[in-house]
Amino acid sequence: MMKHILTATVLTLSALQALAQLSDDYKNQWGDPAVQQRIADGIRENRMGAFTIRFTDKEGNPVSPGEVSLTLTRHDFYFGANGFMVKGFKNPKEDALYEENFAKLFNFVTIPFYWPELEPEPGKLRFGKDSPYSYRRPAPDVVLEFARKYNITPKGHTLVWDNPRWSIPTWLPKDEKIMEQKISKRLQEIGTRYGHDIQIWDVVNEVTDRHPDVLMPKDFALKAFKESERQFPNSNVFTLNFTTGIWGRSNKREYSADYLLIQNLLQRNAKINAIGMQFHNFSEPEYEQILKGKAMTPTTLFNTLDLYSDFNLPIHITEITVSALTEKGPEYQAVMAENYYKLWFSHPKVEGIIWWNLLDGTAAPAAIKPDGSIVPGEDKWKGGLLNRDFTKKPAFDVLDRLINKEWRTNVTASPKNNAVSYKGFYGTYKVVTQRNGKKYEKDVQFPKSGTRTQVVVLD
Repeated sequence: MMKHILTATVLTLSALQALAQLSDDYKNQWGDPAVQQRIADGIRENRMGAFTIRFTDKEGNPVSPGEVSLTLTRHDFYFGANGFMVKGFKNPKEDALYEENFAKLFNFVTIPFYWPELEPEPGKLRFGKDSPYSYRRPAPDVVLEFARKYNITPKGHTLVWDNPRWSIPTWLPKDEKIMEQKISKRLQEIGTRYGHDIQIWDVVNEVTDRHPDVLMPKDFALKAFKESERQFPNSNVFTLNFTTGIWGRSNKREYSADYLLIQNLLQRNAKINAIGMQFHNFSEPEYEQILKGKAMTPTTLFNTLDLYSDFNLPIHITEITVSALTEKGPEYQAVMAENYYKLWFSHPKVEGIIWWNLLDGTAAPAAIKPDGSIVPGEDKWKGGLLNRDFTKKPAFDVLDRLINKEWRTNVTASPKNNAVSYKGFYGTYKVVTQRNGKKYEKDVQFPKSGTRTQVVVLD
């Protein structure tokens, strides 16, 4: 989650409503044939492959079954959201609706590991399902159970961050040496309990937008990666996560602070496996500029992704808020979401896209009063895919169409020489066929990094 960084000029909502409209410049930029061609080519070349399934009996002899049906059941690509409201509603019916809508779109979930709520008092860890309730901070075990129920890949967020509100407990001593010891202990405790079950972690958050008034151990980013490598030996993806500012700073190219930080840490052998880029619209003037086609343009987005491809690391779009301000805001949100997702999905280095808040009215609060009531904060941006009553916004339908229809492969074919070959999106497929009057259902996996041929045994 990034800090609220507003420009000096803040438009009133009434002024914004009077001005806001999708400009011709916006439409022309995204409708540019060259942009659309790059997106279409990128999706075809980077998200699809040619696959072959061969059929044998249990002795390995070739057999030719009847007609074969192949259905993509799970994308290899990560489509996700944060799971901060899993079991977070007072009404069980709302909990069920949240899970249902989440699982309909997503195969990836961000689990909160924010230090103040995970360890509200020294040594009192909120890991288990019986932990005391905390708004937007379900215990990790709660979200892990949800992930297992729906076959969703979990990700931990975030291990080390210098944000005084969100990630520094009030009880933490203001002493670098003690802080370093406490951070190491935190990583050891989390790694011991979750290092096997959670393979993907945001290790360090927002270093180049750090809080200079907050005391942290010297070189804490490098130390965090080194200690995480030691305490999470079974985890294979460690992410260095940047704020939305990375998109604007990329015009400095290899001399931007973000680029130089990655370079510096890698040269000192930090185990960085992915680059995280947030994408929050938390500024009314920026929102207006986007609609005018003057910010977050396809050129800006492609240039940023291309620049950070220098490191040959996967890129995750880690936190997304596409605002829906003004009367036509939901309509514009849907248009923008479709454009962004298509561009990101098309890029060879992007392997995950994580919408931040599924439901309006559940974003980060400005404050929580002593009586537990919530003071709205980031809810003002209306960045959910669902309204607070769980009705679908146009953006939900857009992502449903892309993820579950346009970017799905369903094929029916007759085997030739005991094999079926086809082109489809990378992921897990359900294979259904018949032989000698017996029906077979098998799962085969065709990840982007894996084999292009699988053998299905029909006994």
